[in-house]
Amino acid sequence: MKAKEFEKEFLSLSEQEQMSILRNLLPVFCRTMKGDPNKVGEMFSLLSEESGPMANMISMMGMMGRKGGSCCW
Repeated sequence: MKAKEFEKEFLSLSEQEQMSILRNLLPVFCRTMKGDPNKVGEMFSLLSEESGPMANMISMMGMMGRKGGSCCW
């Protein structure tokens, strides 16, 4: 499935279904990024740039990750 197709399908799902998918994907995603701090930093930068009102919370999660408290470290 192409990224645009996945995005369209994902956004057509209910919020509950979207959260279920994220619960399954995020731990795997974090484990694969664990060994590369640059990728983790890039992910948090992207999330904080695109998340509007949640940017501060995501930035704090990124800071915690640098200190060993995030799922991705």
